[in-house]
Amino acid sequence: MFITPETFPHETIEGRHHIWHSRPGLTPTDDLLVVHATIPPGGGHPFHTHPNKEEVIYIIEGEAEQWIEQEKQIIGPGCSAYIPKSAVHATFNRGDKDLKFIAIITPCSSEGEIHVAVEHLEPWKSLMEIR
Repeated sequence: MFITPETFPHETIEGRHHIWHSRPGLTPTDDLLVVHATIPPGGGHPFHTHPNKEEVIYIIEGEAEQWIEQEKQIIGPGCSAYIPKSAVHATFNRGDKDLKFIAIITPCSSEGEIHVAVEHLEPWKSLMEIR
């Protein structure tokens, strides 16, 4: 199956722009999410988890303040982050230009929701406040 730029589904969620390359209902898979995300300067994807799912984030442009549990690193183009199953993580744009990355999440068909926000819970709430 081929998907072209003219047929990619686009959506904006809380200021983040998503271009979907693979997700259930778009491609004939129930297990693979692939999204090209753009986060504007000062924006982010606050602390969340993907229950029973793994994720890889690959940075294309910009710099990400990437959190995995309570550890953070600044990563840039060509760098990636592996997020283990169910690990709490967050991605913030600390630069002055758009942050662009590819996120790959699998398996989507395993138990639990695909995305669960936890930025309102401790210790993540306190980490959001000191950023």
